[in-house]
Amino acid sequence: MEMNRRQMLALAVAAATAPVLSACGDNRQAKQAAAPVKSGAQVIDPNRPASDDWPFEEAEQLNNSLTWPKTDVPDPASKVVITLAFTTDAVTEVRNAQFDFFFKKRHPNIEIKRESAPFDQFLTKYMAQAAGGSLPDVLYNHYSWTQNLITNKVLQPLDDYIAKTPEFDMKDIPQRGLGYFKRDSALYGLPTDMAPKLLFYNKDLFDKAGLDYPDESWTWDKLFETAKKLTSGSGAEKIYGVSPMPKPAPDLSSVYLMPYGGRFLDAAESKVMITDPKARDVMARWMDLLLKDKAVPSLAELQLLEKVDPFKSGHAALFLNGAWVMLELSKQKAFKWGATQVPKGPEGRTTPAVGSALVMAASSQNKDAAWIYMHEYLSASGYKFRRIAAPARQSAWEDNAKALGIPVEEADLVKKIMADYASDDGVLRLPANKKVVDTAIPIWERAQLGKIGVDDALKEMAAKVTPVLSENKIA
Repeated sequence: MEMNRRQMLALAVAAATAPVLSACGDNRQAKQAAAPVKSGAQVIDPNRPASDDWPFEEAEQLNNSLTWPKTDVPDPASKVVITLAFTTDAVTEVRNAQFDFFFKKRHPNIEIKRESAPFDQFLTKYMAQAAGGSLPDVLYNHYSWTQNLITNKVLQPLDDYIAKTPEFDMKDIPQRGLGYFKRDSALYGLPTDMAPKLLFYNKDLFDKAGLDYPDESWTWDKLFETAKKLTSGSGAEKIYGVSPMPKPAPDLSSVYLMPYGGRFLDAAESKVMITDPKARDVMARWMDLLLKDKAVPSLAELQLLEKVDPFKSGHAALFLNGAWVMLELSKQKAFKWGATQVPKGPEGRTTPAVGSALVMAASSQNKDAAWIYMHEYLSASGYKFRRIAAPARQSAWEDNAKALGIPVEEADLVKKIMADYASDDGVLRLPANKKVVDTAIPIWERAQLGKIGVDDALKEMAAKVTPVLSENKIA
């Protein structure tokens, strides 16, 4: 890999200002070494990786029941080592160790070396490595990072490898959610997970109020009207009509504004559009729902709940969040819940398709072996083995839902949304997105506290975010 001076400078700058974003979906990966390593309270035996949650015998039986795919890319004729860099998470660590264990049995000439970094340090660490001319063979990548790495020519396009792998079946992956990982028609990343946002509802609260459950006929007007009706009580016992309050987030446009024809930033992420009337009116309406109708948790009320999510704790009737929370909701027994599509607006219905990815370093000396690993890890069998709660491969949804206790009808709903309209359109992905959010949120919070009006807040937001957008030119 050769980088010119401009590219190395861009990587160094990006590493110093790397976005730190919350991960979405079931995408956190794990550290594994040649000898047993500690992961929280766990110790993983590389010769028989297991835990109480993931018994070895169960993993072995599942592995043997799956059909592992083939590729025209040949296995190495002699021993090679590939390095994998994933984010660290104790919950998924054992499952990844088990995947590696069985993978090496299928491919004895491919040795695996794992390294890791916490999510909030991951990009900084590996951008610094890229600036120094080296990277691991395969890396985890958040959707907001990939475009910067593509521009700086540190990633390997994957199209040729996909072409050599007829079984990879790109049609099984929602195409409208791949824009984060593409440039000039070339694909540089393949998703580890992908899911839309949904409207969740507390059936018990709807039953108590004698109201019909939300369904796909709902409009945003219906949501606002119903949220007011379902708001009751006060203090720690209060029930909120809907949660959370919208804020300047990467997917603000695609969840809340685009149904009305508005946007936070334009599609090129070069211009602030939050003060345009269509966007302004949506934000003002939510502020009225918060300050006048008291139907959305305020910042002070969230502190009263001691950071417990209002919906998950039974304190909110409606909840806008990603499909990945279905796993957590399915495990709780405090209330009955359901899910439906996000409401419609005058311009239709929109929801983000978001997820993280695996990418291959252009500097890799063992690209064929790296592809063989990526191919199996991201195959339908790979998703099913790892029990991903929001699999990008739609063919894995039903099996995983059954295994994880997620209602099959909810899994079918997610598949329908991904096929019909979920998209990467409107989701911020360029390098300045973290700074954009960090600049805008304190201004919006002042408005939530009633210290500044909506129009003044949005104008200040536009004025302060606009100069930040120049950083997107690095990408």
